[in-house]
Amino acid sequence: MSNTKNNISFFLGANSAGGFVSLYDTWIDQKNTQAFYVIKGGAGCGKSTLMKTVAHHLLNMGYEVEYIFCSGDPDSLDGIRIPRKNVAMVDGTAPHRMDPAYPGATGHYVDLGAGYDREALFLKREEVIKATEAYQSCYPLVYACLRMLQAKRLEAWAPLRTEVVVRNVEKCAKTFFADAQKKLRTKTGQRYRRFLGGLTCQGFYFLDQTPTVLCKSGYVLQGENGLAPLLLENLENGFLAAGYTVVSCPDPIQPKLLAHLLVPELELAFVTGAVTSGLGYQTIHTESLAEKNVWQENRAKLREMLHLAEKEQQKAIDYLKEAKACHDTLEELYHPYVDFKYTDQVTEKVLEEILALPDQPLATSFFL
Repeated sequence: MSNTKNNISFFLGANSAGGFVSLYDTWIDQKNTQAFYVIKGGAGCGKSTLMKTVAHHLLNMGYEVEYIFCSGDPDSLDGIRIPRKNVAMVDGTAPHRMDPAYPGATGHYVDLGAGYDREALFLKREEVIKATEAYQSCYPLVYACLRMLQAKRLEAWAPLRTEVVVRNVEKCAKTFFADAQKKLRTKTGQRYRRFLGGLTCQGFYFLDQTPTVLCKSGYVLQGENGLAPLLLENLENGFLAAGYTVVSCPDPIQPKLLAHLLVPELELAFVTGAVTSGLGYQTIHTESLAEKNVWQENRAKLREMLHLAEKEQQKAIDYLKEAKACHDTLEELYHPYVDFKYTDQVTEKVLEEILALPDQPLATSFFL
């Protein structure tokens, strides 16, 4: 992964129990952007490299950059946004196909597929088709494992969510946003949606730098018991009602549930899971919100179900590793037949266009 120190990183796609989930359509307001570049082209043509080059150049010039990483391979970029330029670019190919809403006005196609040697690749078509189909065949297996994982989770969590627990969670949430709601704010709360983690070929990947850059203080919600999403939902509603902007981060495996919540204006974060324990935030043990007798009665089953869920998660990761190997094979097939001088020329042209655009003095950093 490229060096993104002191910059913001997210995923906009996720491998979930319901298949691939995309937040790309909500990412950019194409009516009000200066330029939105949609990159097209197949494997190995340099889409991620183009974005990394542009981002690196602008970063060295002092611009903040929002990085969007690939949900299958976090070493690859799927998008970047430069708030001060009000410019973004995205890989517009499957599984998150995108097109400019206003081509030639605010949106622009970047066709890197034009750099392919089509005659040579036609002679390699059988190998390309075989590698492509092998890559695509991995993902139904990933999603089947994640459906099993979700079923085990829900079975484990269901007995714990009693009426008493719901009241305990509501009371706990109010302790965090009660003071915020007392302040008179004329603006309406706004919600942005991003994934802060994801299941990838490198395992479960959490972008731990992002909350620490946006939020000086925060809380880690510990406990694999299904109560953290309920608490986060209450917190989200409370801060939105108080007029604050929030970054709501769904669980990548079960996107209807929240996994993390950021409140940039208060520099306050609420994150979940063992992978977040190194952030230096305070800890909330969510089992303290459960009914003691219900917790004791279901503790063994909870542990058993979550152990089975972990096995399904590992199987899904193994299939994602297989998909990555297939994609690497596909890129190796394409690389000898890509005109990288063309890719470099396109990159230079795009960068020149972005630098020629005026900075936006009213554009504030990221979500503020």
